Amino acid sequence: MHRPQRAMVDRTFDAITLDAFTPRGMMRMALNVMQQSAETFRVLMPGQDSRVVWQEFRNKLQAFDLFEHVDSELRLPSGTSLPLTELIERTSALGAYRAVWAMEGVGHYYAETFYSRNGVPQNLLRSENASALPAISMTALHAGMGLAFANRLLGTVNPQSPASEIQRALEQFIALCQDNSRRGYIGATYESLGLVARNLYPQMVQIIDRQLSEISDLLVDYFWHGVGRAIYFAPTNFLPFNNAPWRGVEMSRREPANESGRLNALAGLVWAAMLVNIRQPEIVETLLKHHGNELIQSDSLSNGASSAVMIWRDSTIDDSYLDAFCQYQPKSSDAGLIDLWTNQVLRPCQDALQHIYPVLKEHDYLGETFRYQSLPELVARLKRESVEARRHPVLSG
Repeated sequence: MHRPQRAMVDRTFDAITLDAFTPRGMMRMALNVMQQSAETFRVLMPGQDSRVVWQEFRNKLQAFDLFEHVDSELRLPSGTSLPLTELIERTSALGAYRAVWAMEGVGHYYAETFYSRNGVPQNLLRSENASALPAISMTALHAGMGLAFANRLLGTVNPQSPASEIQRALEQFIALCQDNSRRGYIGATYESLGLVARNLYPQMVQIIDRQLSEISDLLVDYFWHGVGRAIYFAPTNFLPFNNAPWRGVEMSRREPANESGRLNALAGLVWAAMLVNIRQPEIVETLLKHHGNELIQSDSLSNGASSAVMIWRDSTIDDSYLDAFCQYQPKSSDAGLIDLWTNQVLRPCQDALQHIYPVLKEHDYLGETFRYQSLPELVARLKRESVEARRHPVLSG
């Protein structure tokens, strides 16, 4: 038996447990087989673009599987509740790439489990115990926690619900984010609302946009960034033959009603594509090959790429995948594509890691990367405010 076939058979038999015959178990078995099939097609299909598209498909499957089935991946005993510290320890042992996606799943799992057993949570990631958690876990945990909150509250309303009920559900979501998020990471929690709405409650997206506009334009930005991230993972964009070239670019331009929404959705789409495919820069190169001219009409491309590498650095410390990405040179002889890569991806990412990330980290502002904005202007403002604070310290007593 050939090695790919042997691997597929082994994965299938590994999945056959009593849990395999539950809906979640059957879904995971299907994902395992799809991942192995994607690898086989990647090898067999001719052409660089075809292989890249199938590799991207496999990466999406793996990221989704690690998040959605984190309890199986970590072999969590059914019916028991492990401390968050142990969940993080188990997740960290998975290796850099797999740990990032599983950690987001842990944030969702932990928040949902607490909610189910204890009611409305308070201080989940800001208590004294949480203050000792590893810094590299914080971004993914907050994003996962936000997904749990958003899913809970959006499940209580529908398009026919009175506006007052939808407004109240959104206000409850905001309160949960504020009551449970650590300083500097709340943006990651807010942004999850867009991802959940777009992929699980798409009929609610425009309604939520209108209702959030009455609360805060800042929240609307986070929301549409999350929508862009959701579009990358949308079921209609998942299969390779539905996603080559990337349909999500046009969807991210079309679905928001205004320019701010489009900038955030495009940045969120690029952000997701970067993080999912950080191990294969040629996938991002192919995205530029097909859609670079569309994306550079704004700086959503450089913004999404810069934000993504900063989040990856913060979630993995000195990871070899990121180092390799920042040294990658396109294989293409197309001078225009090489210029796009250099000016819209490589240089912005290098600048973000060297000059922007240290300032955001120092000021606890990494959550700000979960929305579109001028990162150089944000850094300049933080530095200016820091100087002002030293000149005019607040006197106590």
